[in-house]
Amino acid sequence: MGGRILVVGGGFAGFWAAMAARRVIGDRAAVTLLSREAVLQMRPRLYEARPETLGVELPPLLDAAGVRFVQGEATGLDLAGCTVTLGTGTHLGYDRLVVATGSLMRRPPVPGAEAAFSIDTQAEAVEFDRRLRDIALSCRAPTIAIVGAGFTGIELALELRDRLAEHGGTAVGQRARIVLLDRAEVVGPELGPGPRPQIEAALAKAEVKLRLAVEVTGLAADRVELADGETIVADAVAITTGMVAAPYIAEVPGARDALGRLVVDHALQAPAAPGVFVSGDSAAADTGDGHVALQSCQHALQTGRFAGENAARDLLGQPLLPYTQLRYVTCLDLGRSGAVRTQGWDRALVQAGAEAKTVKQFINRKLIYPPTGASGALLLALSSTDTAEQHL
Repeated sequence: MGGRILVVGGGFAGFWAAMAARRVIGDRAAVTLLSREAVLQMRPRLYEARPETLGVELPPLLDAAGVRFVQGEATGLDLAGCTVTLGTGTHLGYDRLVVATGSLMRRPPVPGAEAAFSIDTQAEAVEFDRRLRDIALSCRAPTIAIVGAGFTGIELALELRDRLAEHGGTAVGQRARIVLLDRAEVVGPELGPGPRPQIEAALAKAEVKLRLAVEVTGLAADRVELADGETIVADAVAITTGMVAAPYIAEVPGARDALGRLVVDHALQAPAAPGVFVSGDSAAADTGDGHVALQSCQHALQTGRFAGENAARDLLGQPLLPYTQLRYVTCLDLGRSGAVRTQGWDRALVQAGAEAKTVKQFINRKLIYPPTGASGALLLALSSTDTAEQHL
């Protein structure tokens, strides 16, 4: 029959969308993945040491599955002409489009915010790690400030002593002053009260100094300015202040949520853009029970599979599948204190300590990775919408 399915974005959602589209369409249409980088970044792991290792090369995996790879940045969209414009001025045509351009960190609207370190991308995490190495080799008792006491901020704060020790020795890690700041009155407000006692205990054990209910008015790479006039001088300042949808999704018309995500229908279609499907952190999608998918790896894995399959089904004239993801699990790394695992949207605590750490490490080191060196047949089989929620 011929035809073209184009997936824009090479993160978790985009990769699995391309795999699912290829599995369903077979040889009846070409599947292309367009990504700014040729690496699938392991963003959920970027709080960890050695961030330069936390990526997977995309082209070998895509080649194995028969998916064409184009490296470039999407900058425009012509819905009438069914083309995506690249930064080079070239165009890619499509018959069905999956937008999976992900999210980026929302830097606070204060002076100097651009100068602070971040771990939002692999490149930024590597830059921050270099700074940690320099600090560890030159300071006896360094100070690290982290702005944002949510999921990522907690995980980063609880890794820092070991990361500093790895670069400069145990004494440097022990003497470090780690400050975690947030405007909220509690740590991890989005995580709810269920796991909070374990989180607070882990932070206390790690001697992380909490500064809650504070307003940041200025930032730099080496200081945090507060509304009460206090300035926290630090050897490095990192911000972990939440995410918004990446800008490209604005090219697709339709309603948005507060995070800039496109509100999609039950099949992950853009209601105002026929032939366009949206997945991952760009999509505000009902999980099937009235909850809206989060900007998280577990939701990206599943929405990507559904969006890719539905793009192929739509091209073939087959019925579309309603996206569902009824199981929701949170697993938070607590450094030397293990981890906490919660179940459901009320985040009821089901596991803590070393056992939860084993689960967290399995997720981070195994479950979220596409199997490198796998055959195309295996990759396509793993793109089934039944696989993303297994093992959690």
